[in-house]
Amino acid sequence: MLQRISSWLFLFGAIAVGIYTVLHFNFDPAPIATHFLFPYYAICVVMQYIWPEQPNKFERGELLNDLIHNAALVGITSFQTFFVHSLVAMTGAGLLFKYGALPDAYAAHNLPMWGQVVIAYLTFDFMFYVTHRMAHDIDALWRLHSVHHCAHRLSVLNASRAHPVDLIWRRLLPIFVTFQTGVSPEAFVMSGMIGSVLATITHMNVAFSFGPLNYIIGTNEIHRWHHSDKLEEAKNFSIFMLWDRLFGTYVYPADRPRPDRLGLFNENHYPLHNYLGQLLVPLKWKQIKARQAQVAQPATTRAAH
Repeated sequence: MLQRISSWLFLFGAIAVGIYTVLHFNFDPAPIATHFLFPYYAICVVMQYIWPEQPNKFERGELLNDLIHNAALVGITSFQTFFVHSLVAMTGAGLLFKYGALPDAYAAHNLPMWGQVVIAYLTFDFMFYVTHRMAHDIDALWRLHSVHHCAHRLSVLNASRAHPVDLIWRRLLPIFVTFQTGVSPEAFVMSGMIGSVLATITHMNVAFSFGPLNYIIGTNEIHRWHHSDKLEEAKNFSIFMLWDRLFGTYVYPADRPRPDRLGLFNENHYPLHNYLGQLLVPLKWKQIKARQAQVAQPATTRAAH
């Protein structure tokens, strides 16, 4: 019970502090990042070594690889910020409202702030679900997304392990669609902060116990199943579990706490902890698969990708 109370306090406490920070700095992303998101991220990293769910054992090359991915994320986030500012400048409350296809009275920015935040968060998370599922189901996109799944354990540090192209398109498309609802930039910033808190928790190697919240939020207890090397378990594509439950992709086995193994089913000749090699995976995919084909594989495995 104490473990569950502590887990809930951490999650909701982080969101509460984040909301206060957003309001205190008047929705300005820069000080929100420096005064809340970066310290929160650092705290989450440290917690993995104080209260680990699994032993913290780095494989050869893993730490350097993930640090490079995190550094790349900073640059990608800067590009994302530029995209958001450009999008707001060009479309305002959304293209449908700007060009009169829908009356401005229907735009989400007419709602109270809390209503806008709910719409912004649900819209972004729905599109995150759609693009994330596409990244698993479409071969060309899986070649990019496989980089994120090659880690053998969940960690805050490898949450950012992703091919830059995969990361960019799966961020910018949800952002674009979210702004078409007509939400204000302020509501987008607030929903983004909440989403960042929850997204970081999904990869935390911490012995949390969220209980019934696991049916609503994609916590680390839920998200570890997404990284299973078995296709039938590698579901849970969203952070707000409504979408997975609606579309039949929710996985939360009652008989065991975690998958037998995380990562790719067939990782022969795959650059597990090599940043440059991971950037080249889409270009060398046929070569990788040809080498892997030399080993017999069950038809139902991810190798079919």
